[in-house]
Amino acid sequence: MKTGTNVLQWPVEEVEELRLNATEYQGVELEPGSVVPLNITSATQLDISATFEVDEAALEGTFEADVGYNCSTAGASVKGALGPFGLLVIADDSLSEFTAIYFYIAKDTDGSYTTFFCSDEMRSSNANDINKRIYGGSVPVLDGETLSLRSLVDHSIVESFAQGGRTVVTSRIYPTKAIYGAARAFLFNNATGANVTASVKIWTLDSAYIHPYPLDNMYEV
Repeated sequence: MKTGTNVLQWPVEEVEELRLNATEYQGVELEPGSVVPLNITSATQLDISATFEVDEAALEGTFEADVGYNCSTAGASVKGALGPFGLLVIADDSLSEFTAIYFYIAKDTDGSYTTFFCSDEMRSSNANDINKRIYGGSVPVLDGETLSLRSLVDHSIVESFAQGGRTVVTSRIYPTKAIYGAARAFLFNNATGANVTASVKIWTLDSAYIHPYPLDNMYEV
């Protein structure tokens, strides 16, 4: 294990058997404050792999200390010099509903960095009678590594894995508008001081066939 400290979590290989057509985007430039639509219609069942590269000059030139950052107290709309940036999934065209999966890089006073991987459900639904939260945690990123995530989207479940599964966040959501054919996906960058380059590969997913348990019919005559 590269970090020596993380238990890795990753989807079972059988999920890949559900992949249908793939759409790929290479080198998408995300300027500060930008939202870029991904041309995926009916984006309710997806397998998304994405990488993000932050402009090196911005990383080195940022003097902002953000030692108090915490996923649970700051969502995708709270802008910092080096984040947040990532994906908006189960979103409608007008972005009245979306679930944000994102990275946030916090720079300490000594010049070191801590990278956070978070899920923001606060705009996941227009319904008011459900629990919405922001949560996540830090994820180790080794020297020379690119920020990477994989997200599995299935109607009301979004499960996302950062850096090969070192940190995992799972959201249960209840969209009212971003459903079936109205669901969309976007890239976004809410960092104020850094351009981000994203590369994404998205597969639409077939519905899973649940095989009967082999002993279900053992008592039939």
